[in-house]
Amino acid sequence: MKSIEIRARSVADAVELALSQLGKDRDDVMIAVLDAGESGDEALVRVTVVDDEDDAATSVTAPATPINAPTFPAASTTAQASTENTNDVAVIARTILETMLHHMDIHGYVSAVRGHEPAEDGTLEETITLHIEGADEQAMGLLIGRRGETLASLQFLLNLMVSRKVKHWPQMIVDVGNYRQRRRESLEGLARRTADRVRQTGRSVSLEPMSPYERRLVHLALRGDTSVYTQSTGEGEGRKITIHPTKQRA
Repeated sequence: MKSIEIRARSVADAVELALSQLGKDRDDVMIAVLDAGESGDEALVRVTVVDDEDDAATSVTAPATPINAPTFPAASTTAQASTENTNDVAVIARTILETMLHHMDIHGYVSAVRGHEPAEDGTLEETITLHIEGADEQAMGLLIGRRGETLASLQFLLNLMVSRKVKHWPQMIVDVGNYRQRRRESLEGLARRTADRVRQTGRSVSLEPMSPYERRLVHLALRGDTSVYTQSTGEGEGRKITIHPTKQRA
């Protein structure tokens, strides 16, 4: 994976400079804040281009755990401290997100759930998913946006604001009305139906352009199907997945 480190006056400026140099969108990269610049120095970030096909091949997801759920005694002091720190970050993130909703005049409440996602080095890193619930349908649609674009921007902004508080880049996921789960199920169903069509006709089929996250879901849905294979093609917002019959593979 291609990765660069950039210094700038702020984290946001550094991220924008890195994206410009890489020629990528925010959905195409992973961002690590190495120095938030709070001490008067310039901010330092590492921006890594995500190859959605490689990421899908190694993706593993651990069960999610509600932040407020009862926990068993920690195995070590370090593990206990890690859990406490995660809970503190969740409280900060929930407070910031609720404030953002208030200023947007959106009425709802936020709950936090702890889970795990693949990290840059292939290990699992802890994530916190913030669920926005209780908002009316119009507000939910506004927050999600076209193909989840507004939701992705809200998530990035929340991560940026929390990072200024906790001095590192957290892994926050924002969901509205269980949109991500419903979108996952929809894409998995689409992937299976399209694979059936490819098998029956022997012809490749291209899906609509998708974000890197959604393309990974399609890759994962068909990873165990030996009769077809998936390939990402195109650039930027036009990048899409094509499903090919395996017999065409060279």
